[in-house]
Amino acid sequence: MELDKKQFKIIKPLTWEKVFEIWKNSEINEEHWAEYYKKEGFKSWEDWRNKYIGPVKALNKEWRLFKVIDPLKSVPNFRGGPYRGWSKNFYEGRDLPTFAEIKENPAVAKYLENLHGEITIIAWNTDIGVVIIEGMHRCAAIAKAAKEGRDLNLDLYIAMADCPRSEIPDFREDKN
Repeated sequence: MELDKKQFKIIKPLTWEKVFEIWKNSEINEEHWAEYYKKEGFKSWEDWRNKYIGPVKALNKEWRLFKVIDPLKSVPNFRGGPYRGWSKNFYEGRDLPTFAEIKENPAVAKYLENLHGEITIIAWNTDIGVVIIEGMHRCAAIAKAAKEGRDLNLDLYIAMADCPRSEIPDFREDKN
């Protein structure tokens, strides 16, 4: 779970409350997510995301904020999280593939158009590498930019906690 110091610069420790705030602020004002969760029968962003947030919070990990030095080099090697839609539609049978290996999501082109400035994603630092919790579409867009040889004008930060792969909640199956 050693991070490459040439690719990650530690900024500061974070509380779970701050990580939650980052998560919420990155999605709550996105109209397409509101349309999605309402269509799925959820009344609010919190109702929709609690399925994921509860188990991540329950791991009770220590969080830190990192700056990614070269997102175009690093992000293609990050791994997609254990999410049903991504696994079913884009992983092509692989278990937590890297973004370089993931089949292209058609929604990523729109994310790439708006990918600039300062963004923060959320991840676990695991024994198999960085596994994304929140920021899947943005990571896929950065990987697409890297593949296409594009430059990006962005500062990428990651709220990250060390977590063995064996402890990561698996959201690909309903546990009901």
